[in-house]
Amino acid sequence: MKKLVLLIGTLLIAFTLTACEDACVGAECILTAELGNDEPCEPVDPVDPVDPVDPVCPVEPGTLVDNVIPYLHINGEGHEVDRNAFLLFEYEARDYVKYQVSYLSCTCRSASVNFWNVAYIEINKSTNDVRFLSFGVESGGHYDGGMWGDSSPTPSGKTLEDFETDYIPWIIGQSLETLDGISVFTNADYHGVLNTTTILEQELIDDFAGSSVSTNNILRIVKETLKYHEENYN
Repeated sequence: MKKLVLLIGTLLIAFTLTACEDACVGAECILTAELGNDEPCEPVDPVDPVDPVDPVCPVEPGTLVDNVIPYLHINGEGHEVDRNAFLLFEYEARDYVKYQVSYLSCTCRSASVNFWNVAYIEINKSTNDVRFLSFGVESGGHYDGGMWGDSSPTPSGKTLEDFETDYIPWIIGQSLETLDGISVFTNADYHGVLNTTTILEQELIDDFAGSSVSTNNILRIVKETLKYHEENYN
């Protein structure tokens, strides 16, 4: 009887170990399962004090994965890295679509204050341009559902209120067509990155020149959301 119990126990242990051989743990397993890829992808970058970003695997541009919007992040030195933004909310109204998009902009701060932005974006269905953009909770009686994750003020002294008053109005009304050829908020060479379309508001560029990480990544997230919108509502 004892031998039989030992035999059954051994078989159960062997079965359990065999079943666990293909077990996958971690964020990369979620993405590889979504993409149908048997091999786990490599992390974007290691977690370190200089760039304390969680090592989440990037989704290849053009790959459709629920709630993931790939974007090309750019830091203050012009280094570009493929990262993932996450679509937290999407609601189709009669004339426009509401979005909440979470993304990381500043990567140079310590992990304790390295928060993600939540952009609340409304995009018109008939014209495919930005109807509303906010990073606040409420603005002028309009529910926003956003959150500012960058510094306020930025190193150059720009606060969230400055962005809401001066920079965001430049984004309103923009579409993929009007933003074509613009990947950084400057007409100058940005560490090797140069627009092919001239931005007419040079005074505004000069005013926010010291807040390039915020302006550049807002611009890129808006463009990727506009692209997502056109692909799904046209």
